[in-house]
Amino acid sequence: MMEGHFEDTASQGQKNGALLLYGCPGAFSVLCCMFAISMVIILKLYKYFIYRLAMYQVLASLFQSLIYASTLMLLNYNSTQLYCRVICQVTAFFLVYAPFIKLMFTCWLTFHLFCYVVFLKNLKRLEWLYISSSLLIPLFLASVPFITKSYGMSGAWCYIRSWNNDSDSKEGIAEQFSFYYGPAILFLILSVIAIVIMIAVMVYRAHKSVHSRSGENQPLTSDRNQKVKVIKQLLPLLAYPIIYFMLLIFPLTNRIYMAASGSKDSNVILLRAHAVSGGLMGTFAALVLVIHICVMKSTKFGKRISSEEDHLSTFTGVTPYTSGAVTKFSLPNESDVDIAKSTTKNAKPCN
Repeated sequence: MMEGHFEDTASQGQKNGALLLYGCPGAFSVLCCMFAISMVIILKLYKYFIYRLAMYQVLASLFQSLIYASTLMLLNYNSTQLYCRVICQVTAFFLVYAPFIKLMFTCWLTFHLFCYVVFLKNLKRLEWLYISSSLLIPLFLASVPFITKSYGMSGAWCYIRSWNNDSDSKEGIAEQFSFYYGPAILFLILSVIAIVIMIAVMVYRAHKSVHSRSGENQPLTSDRNQKVKVIKQLLPLLAYPIIYFMLLIFPLTNRIYMAASGSKDSNVILLRAHAVSGGLMGTFAALVLVIHICVMKSTKFGKRISSEEDHLSTFTGVTPYTSGAVTKFSLPNESDVDIAKSTTKNAKPCN
């Protein structure tokens, strides 16, 4: 089944129902993202690189959710009206552009975590590259269907059309997968591999650290403590790519089914799952950020890491052991991520 067939076979009520499932969760996600971003601004957490990485995720989700919510303007779409066709093409452009921005920021986040956890490399200096590439590359790719005149009503909402004159359009299908779903599949595979490697490396380092522990207590060096704190702050960011790619499975499945099937009947279940999961991406991104902030702030006021929690930090591969020493896990004056590398270079070995 292709989305073009859905437009021909479905009633206006079915199309409106699909649009409501797409736009209403998007509108709810807008509110959630705005709340999460307001917390970052009020608490001035944007000064810390760790929170800027999370904030980029939520800002991209906010933009994406705004576009999803705007599809509600397509209720009772009338292709004979010029202004409707213009709105449809503009909406289609942003429905390609906004999700690709979110995809790029998520991939850069996964790359950053991978480099730090596996290689202990702080790539904060590449922040400008994360931002510029995530905005400009999707802009270029989303502009191509304007040249090929591929934007239009495609199923329940506007997108790259997958048919021309009631026949399947190989060009439209190719553009759909070239400009979003193809890279999404590739990045999904690479991200899964990266996450598995990160977990495996941490487990290996923890196992190695436990078995190499000497009988005497080792002093808590500043560089070790720094690395433990940094990785503990970075690990919650893994929730963003994990949740994002889990939700992305439904749109991917729907698009792949539409490209492979020749049925005239629409798969309503896949279409609805596509609509709801896409609209809720912003909600989950905001929820992760709010939980992250609450957890980190709660540890700031008087909470100390017990010896059992220090033992769990061996999964980072950098294990602090000290005689009766405790470490307060709180937000420093400067971001741990910003200064971790310089601390490691300047630290002197303990005898």
